[in-house]
Amino acid sequence: MKRISSIVFDKHEHPKRATIITPLGTIKVEWREIAGELNWTSSGDLAARLLAVPVIQRIERLFS
Repeated sequence: MKRISSIVFDKHEHPKRATIITPLGTIKVEWREIAGELNWTSSGDLAARLLAVPVIQRIERLFS
């Protein structure tokens, strides 16, 4: 089971940071605007990051 632990938004109500908990570990995600597009980077174990990708995509669909 994957779940969103926390989400922090910027002043424009776009996601800025999120913490996602997976069975393989905790992932920290940060969004940045580069050339007008919102891009994300993550930190944590590779296997856990791969599990977190669908959750990150869900956050982007919900709040972008």
